[in-house]
Amino acid sequence: MPSIDPKNIAKVASHSFALPDICTRIRAMLDDKKSDLDDISNLIALDPSLSSKLLKLANSPLFRFESQIDSLSKAINIIGGEALYNLLMIETASSAFKHFSSDVIDLKRFWLQSIYAALVAKHLAKIVKIRGSERFFLLGLLHNLGELLVAINSPDLAIQCNQYNKQITPWKLQHQVLGFNYTNCSSNLLKYWNLPTQVYLPVEYAHNENKAIESREAAIVFIAVRAGIAMSNDHLYSINELIPPTVTNQLQLDQEGLEDAIKYALMEAKSVLAVMKPTFHKP
Repeated sequence: MPSIDPKNIAKVASHSFALPDICTRIRAMLDDKKSDLDDISNLIALDPSLSSKLLKLANSPLFRFESQIDSLSKAINIIGGEALYNLLMIETASSAFKHFSSDVIDLKRFWLQSIYAALVAKHLAKIVKIRGSERFFLLGLLHNLGELLVAINSPDLAIQCNQYNKQITPWKLQHQVLGFNYTNCSSNLLKYWNLPTQVYLPVEYAHNENKAIESREAAIVFIAVRAGIAMSNDHLYSINELIPPTVTNQLQLDQEGLEDAIKYALMEAKSVLAVMKPTFHKP
């Protein structure tokens, strides 16, 4: 078994790409009862490039408002401070993907898997009526960040992990090759970024069926992650092959609801990619 550790990989990565200061400051403002939404808007407005990116996200398929949101203050008033923070973290995740980009993996598949999982998670959160569906988009988006970290740290091992097939799923092969799977590495980086437990724990439990049966939030991420893998490897897996009924039953999710989430993700993925503008290189 290779002597690499997901905590060490994540720690090195946290120094290479630190959480932007503005994320920490806005999180502190949201947790401080003395701060208001105007304070948050004024802080973000100091960075015109970031303001523009957040407005693009606010007008993206994540929300589908009837009218255009043309100012930060309007965005905050409509979607709220927490949703805006999640948009900020989504933009940060996009930047992190580009920072840790590696040619040893199929980056197009990586981005599609991440965005499919994000969109399925968001849709499922709406179906089961959990508030803050943007947070679930973020969880789905971040779940596989560990693949990039391993690819940079140990490219030969990442190449081995990419040899999954119909007989062995990606997460099982990762555990066989590495002793952990990519979501373990992802959650450790989120911890080093000092993100709250409601962000890193569902990612940590992304392949834990027992946790998914116990918790609706864990079940959403579990289903979304498996869906993202199946959708980005549709020549290998079907959705139902990877998602056990024990987990869909936890959400009281029927086949029609699951199929709706898949259709939504397939329909909106191109628009989300257009906002995030990834660059693909062949492995």
